[in-house]
Amino acid sequence: MELVLRNLPRPASTEAARMVGDFLADADAGLLAQLLELKARRAGLDALRVVVEDETSSESALHDRLKNQEWIFGGAYVAELVRRQYTEDTILDIPLLRGDGSLHVVELKRANIKDLVIRRSGHLMLGAAAHRAVSQAQNYLRTMDENREGILARHGVDTRRASATVVIGHPRFVSGGVTSQEIAETLRTYNTHAVRIEVITYETLLDSAARMLALASAQQDAAHQPEEPTA
Repeated sequence: MELVLRNLPRPASTEAARMVGDFLADADAGLLAQLLELKARRAGLDALRVVVEDETSSESALHDRLKNQEWIFGGAYVAELVRRQYTEDTILDIPLLRGDGSLHVVELKRANIKDLVIRRSGHLMLGAAAHRAVSQAQNYLRTMDENREGILARHGVDTRRASATVVIGHPRFVSGGVTSQEIAETLRTYNTHAVRIEVITYETLLDSAARMLALASAQQDAAHQPEEPTA
């Protein structure tokens, strides 16, 4: 900001000087807010990584680290909803609100899943734990579809054709000599044939969030670089 200040022309009047001062104060405040937000997100991501890599971590511990961090799941979501229960028999782990007012459900499972991907007859496929998690998410979505009008009237959330993400497992815990690349390819194949439910690992979630932070940091640095003087 000092570089910007040195390059500004001197104000022609007291009122102009006040306006310049207000502008710089707003710019400083905006920059500071962005820096603090990035710092908080990095800290949150680091804390999540520690819990993910702990083989004893429960679903509850993972949920605690992901609460109110909807940014980790991508820019399509504007907020994490406070309400987690929309029907009597359905309690959602992390309900996210899309920009169009529709619901996205995040279902969290443990990171330590040894049979996340298994090998049968020479082929890799999802193990039982992943299939159970997907079935659970399917039931949530079906219930939301069936109760859409009541939920929309009472809570203002559109649950018709809601979507879901299942976050489960991490390659570091998978047994059977299956590599991280093989796990990613198996999940990619599975997700290609799915419509409303995506299955990802905590490794994918962490790596994606880290890339988003790196991009945001680079964009911020570029935006606040002083302009090169013209010849």
